[in-house]
Amino acid sequence: MGVLDQLRKEAGQKKLSEQETVDQQALRAKLYKTQVLPKMQQVFKYLQELVEHLNYLEVPVQVENYSDRFPRLGTLMQKDYQINTDGYGGFSDFDKLVQINLTFYCVGKGQLEYSVQTKSAIEQENAFLHAKRVASKMYRLGGVGGEESAKFVVTKKIPVRVRFAVDYERSQIKVTVNNHIDFSTYAEMWQPADIDDAFLDTLARYLLRKDSEFVSLDITDEDRNELRKKLQSIKHKEEQERLRGVTEQKNSGLEKKEKLGDKMKSFITGKINR
Repeated sequence: MGVLDQLRKEAGQKKLSEQETVDQQALRAKLYKTQVLPKMQQVFKYLQELVEHLNYLEVPVQVENYSDRFPRLGTLMQKDYQINTDGYGGFSDFDKLVQINLTFYCVGKGQLEYSVQTKSAIEQENAFLHAKRVASKMYRLGGVGGEESAKFVVTKKIPVRVRFAVDYERSQIKVTVNNHIDFSTYAEMWQPADIDDAFLDTLARYLLRKDSEFVSLDITDEDRNELRKKLQSIKHKEEQERLRGVTEQKNSGLEKKEKLGDKMKSFITGKINR
């Protein structure tokens, strides 16, 4: 194969690769507009109305025994519901939603005070409270037997956040719930088709502590992960087959063009040599 032929082949392969990227981007954009965005808009409208009614009615939601880690938190009251779509308390373009955040607090009277010994334990406690976004103060105490000691004063105001975020690459919606129960984190990828009125009603009942069905599953985490892997594998194979079909179709087109080019060259050469 000559130098020009090699360059021609490499250029053709690059064009195919670039076109495949364009095709993937176009497909993701279409799926976002036709499947993901309508569901995000449905979620936003539902949660916006839910927040409006909860704040107006001042629905009392008592939270008993919120955390095994801090049993002395006592009874907390769930309140101060807010919603935003930009992560900062504001609202982004309704036709370009990529995230929805519902936040509220579990609030109690007074403060929680406790002591922690050893440098390692103090650092871990600081990291935990910071990660959970719980307001607190730390006071260094005199060491005992060479060990460090500190007193923590924790504000009884636990921030809870529910987030719907678009996974643009997978055309899915990730639902995350932080600090709703015992500083836990729930995170799950959902297909747009699975998010409907029943889903939202179940979520609302869970958040208002009427039941726990939203996070209760009949399969183990291990089985759940295996199912996820299988689904991802199936989606990957389908995508590869689709792209392979596009590539074969385009290669066929290139071969036809090359054959036509060869025929033209032969025809011209024949005319010249006559």
